Amino acid sequence: MKNRILVFSDVKKSEILEVETKSVAADEVLIKIDSCGLCTWERHIYSGKEPAGFPFHGGHEIAGTVVEFGKNVTGLTVGAPAAVVSWKRCNACDPCRKGFDNHCESMSGDLPQGTLWGPGGFAEYIVVKNYEVFPLGNKVPLHYGTLAEPLSCVTRGVKRSHIKTGDTAVVVGAGIMGLLFMKVLQYRGVQVIVAEIDAKRRNLASTMGAEYTINPAEVDWQEQIMKITKGKGAETVFYTAGGGEMINNCMKVTAIGGSVVIYAPIHSTKTVLESDIIHYNELNIIGTIRHDKESVFEAVRILGSGKLDLTGLNLVNGNLYDIVAEMEKADNDLDIHRILLKP
Repeated sequence: MKNRILVFSDVKKSEILEVETKSVAADEVLIKIDSCGLCTWERHIYSGKEPAGFPFHGGHEIAGTVVEFGKNVTGLTVGAPAAVVSWKRCNACDPCRKGFDNHCESMSGDLPQGTLWGPGGFAEYIVVKNYEVFPLGNKVPLHYGTLAEPLSCVTRGVKRSHIKTGDTAVVVGAGIMGLLFMKVLQYRGVQVIVAEIDAKRRNLASTMGAEYTINPAEVDWQEQIMKITKGKGAETVFYTAGGGEMINNCMKVTAIGGSVVIYAPIHSTKTVLESDIIHYNELNIIGTIRHDKESVFEAVRILGSGKLDLTGLNLVNGNLYDIVAEMEKADNDLDIHRILLKP
């Protein structure tokens, strides 16, 4: 069966290839792709902001339907809607055995001959391992499956924070990841304060249910948070945007013994943390990146339940085969939360 795929051949260069779909092995699944999110990661590789090897076959936020599966695969039916999180996990290396399979050493191994580098979702079909396929159910639209991967990054960050029902959290930044953090936290019974400079994003956070929204550029947001928390500070602060100094500000509004979860990178070697705040207030500084197999399972379970109201997100359909126009649209319109490329 022929499969049309989009490949980045170099910086700001792409091509459509027609390849033969590989046969399905005993532990593999063939998925017909309905849509695939155009993530910031792929956009940075395309623009050259992030160094990468070429050719690159991107696309890691995948929703589709099951077409075929191997003899050792159970729990799937042909035609079933599914989210696909294309990510190698060997379950044998030290990181995998320690519960950090998001750092699996097999990710950096040599590719089989004839295999393109990349997750492979920019295509009509994809063949993946059975552990990369998660049945979505019929309570949500199929394209919501593209949110499974970013949502699983969020569920992992929330899990690492050890936040509890009834706690107060601050989410710094109200892009798509900040909004997903907000919704998962509320799903767990946490009161959420959103700090965001952009008025549209701040208003959307409010519309989607944030208990409080604050503009750090216009008010003393630290004073506001202390007022809301009756002088205690928030049990956990989730940093998704803002730069190095913002992390120090996050620590200043964190309760004694609380945590600051750093989800987004700073991309700077000059950030200096005010360590005395960490010392005297006994804070936990937690880094989190990507997802692990448990957080993907939890994310799809929550997503598939239909109980996570994500209707405020602006998910726009795009054309996989006109990537230049879709890249420009994504770069120029901050109101779009995710372009969903459709083959």
